[in-house]
Amino acid sequence: MEEKPISITIPQEARPSFSNATQVTVSDDSVVLQFAYVRPDHTTGQLVSEVVLSPKHAIDFSRALDATIKQHFTRHLEDLGL
Repeated sequence: MEEKPISITIPQEARPSFSNATQVTVSDDSVVLQFAYVRPDHTTGQLVSEVVLSPKHAIDFSRALDATIKQHFTRHLEDLGL
């Protein structure tokens, strides 16, 4: 099936969120990604975003993220022990 381009409008009030902790929860029908921010020297954090994906979209996202990281951060892979 041919993929058609998607036009995405970003609302003017949209703001990026910083996350330094992630939790992934998987069920038969969804993958939930929870992004949190934990302050240095603290043991609790605050949820900044939650994304729910279908299994197919989660697999597509995983492949795209993997390819993008390898393409843009290859020079750092050895430093990170990867």
